[in-house]
Amino acid sequence: MITENLQTDLKSLFIKALEANPKYSEAHLQLALLYQDEEDFQNVENHFNAAIQSDSEVALELDERGEELLKKFQFQNAKDQFMKVQEKKNHCANVYFQQSKYFLNQKKITEALESLSLSIKMNPTSSEVQRDYGILLSQENQIDNARLHLEKSLDLNYGDSITHYQLGMIMVKMKDYEDAEQHFLSALDINGKFVECIIELAILKLDIDQIDEAKKYYEKAKNITPDLKHSALEKLMD
Repeated sequence: MITENLQTDLKSLFIKALEANPKYSEAHLQLALLYQDEEDFQNVENHFNAAIQSDSEVALELDERGEELLKKFQFQNAKDQFMKVQEKKNHCANVYFQQSKYFLNQKKITEALESLSLSIKMNPTSSEVQRDYGILLSQENQIDNARLHLEKSLDLNYGDSITHYQLGMIMVKMKDYEDAEQHFLSALDINGKFVECIIELAILKLDIDQIDEAKKYYEKAKNITPDLKHSALEKLMD
């Protein structure tokens, strides 16, 4: 946890950095996060927007420079410029991702979805962003689109138990219980103490009348969390 004095020092440092270079997007991002801790929401939004604008402008400048170098057949120099463009886009993608978390904390779901969508546009290779976008879409009942992004997240990082769990939940909604079970089991292979997943697997087994299996998974969950109570599953323990 950042102390008040350290927070003040960091703010001063990043403000001075911006005085030297107003397009220093990382300074804008860090200030947005610091102001978020202080609940100074106007400055949070101002600095998120400034970081995004800075990254976008610099990326455009670099891209134009790269195109000019291509026309002059300076292929290696052009390649270097385009790599810098992608670095700026990746940074901008992270700013959008951090902005989405802020919007979620403010319960601004539409804005959070937009920020995640723009993050993916800038850098589609982040499994975490794809996952969070899929989860939020699922919560908004946009099931097909949610599934698409969760599957993309798994393509990028198959070893993420949360993504398997969320896909399992979607498969339950679609009544594809076999696929749901496979994703729940994959999540548990990665994290054997994922209690929420064990409970959902127990409920799935109960729904398809595999009572002994449902009881087995519920007992496993209770062994991890002894105080756990689930009304429907608790009846199995009688």
